[in-house]
Amino acid sequence: MAVFDYVAKNDAGQVVEGKVTAADRAEAARIIRQEGNFVVKLQASGGKSTAKAPGVQIGRLGRERYRPDDLIFFTNQMAVMVETGVSLSEALEACAHEGNSPRFARALNGVIAKVQAGKELSGAMAEYPTVFPSLYISLVRASEASGQLGPIMKRLAEHLDRQRSLMKKIKGAVTYPIVMVVFALGTTIFLVTYVLPKFADIYKGREDALPTLTKVLLGFSGWVGSYGIYVGALLVAAGIGAFFYLRTPNGKVFADRLKLSLPLLGPLYHKTYLARSLRTLGTMIQSGVSMLEGVRLTTKVCDSIQYENLWKNVNERIEAGRQISEALECNKQIPRSILKMLSAGEKSGQLGTVMGRVASFCEDELNTSIKTITGLIEPAIVAFLGVVVGGLVLAMLLPIFTISKAIH
Repeated sequence: MAVFDYVAKNDAGQVVEGKVTAADRAEAARIIRQEGNFVVKLQASGGKSTAKAPGVQIGRLGRERYRPDDLIFFTNQMAVMVETGVSLSEALEACAHEGNSPRFARALNGVIAKVQAGKELSGAMAEYPTVFPSLYISLVRASEASGQLGPIMKRLAEHLDRQRSLMKKIKGAVTYPIVMVVFALGTTIFLVTYVLPKFADIYKGREDALPTLTKVLLGFSGWVGSYGIYVGALLVAAGIGAFFYLRTPNGKVFADRLKLSLPLLGPLYHKTYLARSLRTLGTMIQSGVSMLEGVRLTTKVCDSIQYENLWKNVNERIEAGRQISEALECNKQIPRSILKMLSAGEKSGQLGTVMGRVASFCEDELNTSIKTITGLIEPAIVAFLGVVVGGLVLAMLLPIFTISKAIH
């Protein structure tokens, strides 16, 4: 058994100092907590401090691993426990477990310490912006003002889960064709640079008797063998240049415009950003956040410069005294049918609910579009692979049949 010096705070926020005898530090901390105190410092008697108030190393958060799913799981846990009558302090402590990623665990420990010291939950979370986004903090602040932390946490969890599901579907729809195209290009490069040259040796001296398709491909293969390294270096240099350009303000604008104007995929991005914007704003309005604050935060979560500018423009119009349906009228990205539904929601005083339903409608349309586009892309890529690979194989084997016929 060892003796530990500790500094703790009780439920009233008063500092308590003392000594505790325990087998190890973990047991000492448990004993202190059972007495109704929250540990601030804990050290072996005469030794160095082994625990400090969490959150003093905020600068290290950016270098530690963090999983966005931690926030969703935490929010679900908090919603369930707060709604069942568990105190805020106990609910937060129950969410601190070994399954959390290092960065989230440090942030959560910091929040627990600050809440135990008497700070509001939203204020404590605001000190960890890399873990708790501004939207999240604003909704928690609104819940504190309305006394509806449980319901708003539940709404937040549903919102975050929908956003995660939506992004997974978009990434899946975009990743599949990219992987297939890369595979097709890799197969083509392998055949042209490795297989075709071997056939060129077989057909050496018989070039005049070769079919036109074979002559073209052998010529292309020879050109790649001679200049391929220079072309590859040029492509690598272009890729590096594009990478750095796309990180500049002009490059980001160009990438955003390109993404939204792509055939097939462009409409998916439009629907994604619209659904995300309306879902975010609807959630905040239903949770008691003011319209101006909601629009301002919606601007930050769009993930698109074009839609960010759209909501900035809407914010200016609302500040000038217009309703949101009127502020959205001059934006081509917003369908007329949605404007009519938002106008009806304003008149009935159910704007938040209507926005949530409109967002669900947009998400359903997006899911349908993803299935349709995936269904179109798959046979197109298979056909492309068949034409390219089949054409190469035919060009390599056709001369064999021609030569064999000539022999007979």
